[in-house]
Amino acid sequence: MTSNSSPLVSTSWLADHLHDPDLRLVAVRWKFRQENGRGIAYDDRQEYLDAHIPGAVFVGMASELSDPDHPVADMMVGPEVFTDVMQRLGISPGTHVVVYDDSGLPLAAARLWWALSLYGHDNVHVLDGGLLQWKQEGRTLVSEDPVVSPGTFEANLRPGWLAKKSDVLRAIDAPKTTIIDCLANELFRGRQDHTWGGRAGHVPGAINIPAVSNLDPSFEFTSMAERAELMKERGSYCLGAREELEKFYSGKGVDPNAEIITYCGRGIAASCGLLTLRHLGFAKSRLYDGSWAEWSADPALPVETS
Repeated sequence: MTSNSSPLVSTSWLADHLHDPDLRLVAVRWKFRQENGRGIAYDDRQEYLDAHIPGAVFVGMASELSDPDHPVADMMVGPEVFTDVMQRLGISPGTHVVVYDDSGLPLAAARLWWALSLYGHDNVHVLDGGLLQWKQEGRTLVSEDPVVSPGTFEANLRPGWLAKKSDVLRAIDAPKTTIIDCLANELFRGRQDHTWGGRAGHVPGAINIPAVSNLDPSFEFTSMAERAELMKERGSYCLGAREELEKFYSGKGVDPNAEIITYCGRGIAASCGLLTLRHLGFAKSRLYDGSWAEWSADPALPVETS
């Protein structure tokens, strides 16, 4: 695999750099609940106010960075809105942004990392292990909501980070393109009603690499209900060892020279998959933002179950 700089930073690195003048730490608290069998995303700002890493500002992935006018739920906002939100957070072109969440694996944090990359900001990382790892190590937490001066960020779209529905459709029969489904295996196989889409199953030819398996490949076939307890028992919320993950992806037939598209339900778990791919050096990887919510809603598009 080709090497590149990792999009991750460790808790020890962050602790040593919390007061760097060019650092902007961003906390997200993306959650979801089920209503009538469908997933509804929301932000828990109160959890952030109760306890967060010193200096972290809050942003709402559902309330601020999801396009309310798009027919597909939770699609990333356009460049104008994204620019406004990033400026409010105090982000400028020279800012080093570090994002974290509290999901136990990088989900919404990875999505904001992807969005910043999509809109032209290179110096952005995700805190490996997130808030749960920070807490487990007994590091400092605060409740103050910092006031920051507005930044001068300007979105500059880089299409190489984004896949559209038409790209995925072409990829089905493209031998040099790999599609990765980052959802739980039971959703991939179509064995239960889909929380995030209208039909059960997956994009034909997709490889299933559940996001949670990026922590530990042995979690590949665990259910969503089992996931939290297994992560707690593992004793770490960081991504798995590079060598272990490289072997896992290689065993799945993922070619480091291939074009890769990740998807999930609404672009959250797929962002974790993309983050891992970039961490491992798969530079030709991108995210299908519409994901299963968009794909399954189009009856003209093929669906496969297994």
